[in-house]
Amino acid sequence: MEALTTALARLSLRARRCAESLAAVAAVATEPQWRAELAHRANLQHCAAAELAARAGIPDEDADDPPVSLREIPPFLAGKQGLIDFAAQQAARAAAAYGDLLREPLDDVELRLLLAHYYRGATELQRLLEQRAMDLDHSHSDERAAHATPPLHR
Repeated sequence: MEALTTALARLSLRARRCAESLAAVAAVATEPQWRAELAHRANLQHCAAAELAARAGIPDEDADDPPVSLREIPPFLAGKQGLIDFAAQQAARAAAAYGDLLREPLDDVELRLLLAHYYRGATELQRLLEQRAMDLDHSHSDERAAHATPPLHR
């Protein structure tokens, strides 16, 4: 039982880090729809963190702390591409942690369903962020190529 409590506490921290990284990406997003999607996903991760913390029997740290969206993000990632990559990495880590716990025998059926729901959400989020990172990388590659090509004179 203690191992489960520890695992849930760690999952709560993973979800919290994922939410913080999503909030950081949302802060630099220029498209309103993308910003809203990121804010929604960050809220879902905060809710997951709170639920997992409650199930682990630890206090919800969000209640007393101010938003710390950039605390965990390394300074060298301060850019849209880096922030998206970091958020995708956090989502991947959360998904892996959910998957690890789901492979363990769990007597609590409700907890298993909840973890499966969070796992699906984290993997979907990871794919979404990785796709966005690829799209952003391709658009920057196209811009660099356009600037590198000298103009044609007739």
